[in-house]
Amino acid sequence: MIGFGIVLVLIGLWLGGMGLADQQALWWRFQARRFGDPEAHEPSEAGYRARRALLLSLAVVILVIAVVWFTKIDYFESGGLRD
Repeated sequence: MIGFGIVLVLIGLWLGGMGLADQQALWWRFQARRFGDPEAHEPSEAGYRARRALLLSLAVVILVIAVVWFTKIDYFESGGLRD
């Protein structure tokens, strides 16, 4: 169960890093080679901002899920609430 939480943290950190990276440089590095005229297919600034916002929001959501996952593990391993 802890391994799943660690995988969630790693995915969240990777998505956050991709969101903080230069989106235009990433597009030119990984996508531009697919097109004969890459300048004509390059996304607009709004497209870059939307991708950055999507990546960062997904990173936050996944990291929140990881935190909840780790707190649930502690709750269940401690035996839950005892009266």
